[in-house]
Amino acid sequence: MFGRGFRIATIRGVPVNVDSSWIWIAVLLVATFWSQLDREFQDLSGPEAFGYAVFGALVFFGSVFLHEAAHAITARANGIAVHGITLVFFGGFTAARADEKGPGPAFAIAALGPGTSLGLAGVFWVLARLLETTSGPLPGLFSYVSWVNLFMAVFNALPGLPLDGGRMLQSVVWRVTNDRQRGTRIAARAGLFVGGAVIAAAFVALANRELGYAIWGGIIGLFIFRGAQASEQRIGIDGRLASATVADAMDPPPPAVPADLALSLTLDRFLRGHEEEAFPVIEDGMVIGMISFNSARELGIRDPLRPARDALIPLEHVLVARPDERLDEVSARLGNDRAALVLRDGRLVGAISGSGLYRWAARAG
Repeated sequence: MFGRGFRIATIRGVPVNVDSSWIWIAVLLVATFWSQLDREFQDLSGPEAFGYAVFGALVFFGSVFLHEAAHAITARANGIAVHGITLVFFGGFTAARADEKGPGPAFAIAALGPGTSLGLAGVFWVLARLLETTSGPLPGLFSYVSWVNLFMAVFNALPGLPLDGGRMLQSVVWRVTNDRQRGTRIAARAGLFVGGAVIAAAFVALANRELGYAIWGGIIGLFIFRGAQASEQRIGIDGRLASATVADAMDPPPPAVPADLALSLTLDRFLRGHEEEAFPVIEDGMVIGMISFNSARELGIRDPLRPARDALIPLEHVLVARPDERLDEVSARLGNDRAALVLRDGRLVGAISGSGLYRWAARAG
């Protein structure tokens, strides 16, 4: 569970991570762009079409990143710590406790994401119009990315959790009633309505034999509906998280790999059959990094007697928590599906996951 995703950059101390699902999205986008370009611009050579397809995918990814960066910049401007940005299947996730400074900053943090996407839609629309008299695929690519950003702006502004518009509604209700939990409850129930409406629209599309719209509408509607359910279920849990520490909720530590263990033995004893996970590496009782099947396989094939320490994922690229940290602070870094090692003075004492700490809080209630 510690091996999901990977870090692509650290910007002003904020790690930027990409969930492993984005690899498949990238492949799908490039393949889609390449196929369209090959059909519409038959004078383009294969490598040229592929290059334009990669460019289009990068512009799309950049748009999603800027949407999340807007959340992070606004949070920092309001004095709220940002623990990381993770690009996931339906966009992104900015790890920050956006509500810790009150409803005003929480509203601004939520609103700047769709606002940025709307601005990007305008920028790419202008670029497409400026280039529309030129030959080649760039005007079409910019026009497509403009429409995608417009969709992202409108979609994320829908007034229901877990969308940005839901967080905006939550903040408004919180401001009016001075009750954050009531704001969360109303925004979550609005999210249930929005998700249900999108699912209903998907069934209408299916009845009209618009299979593509039906599939995507069903996926998006289910995403909103389940996110709204989770938001409503978490009401009251946040208070329990704020009053407990990692030591209260952590799981036992995962198996640790001795740093001097040969890579062949590391692969056989720990990594084979656990290709999606990573394991801590211990030297003199201290955690010095982690090792995964991917980080060990190539070097292990070339030199199976090399020690595990030579195939490390550096510790600075690993999520780490302390036993005395408050659970609400750690949950902002973990999200729902990430995990962290728990270290005391560099020694491994446990592990904690986003889903695990919420399960603990539900049981503790």
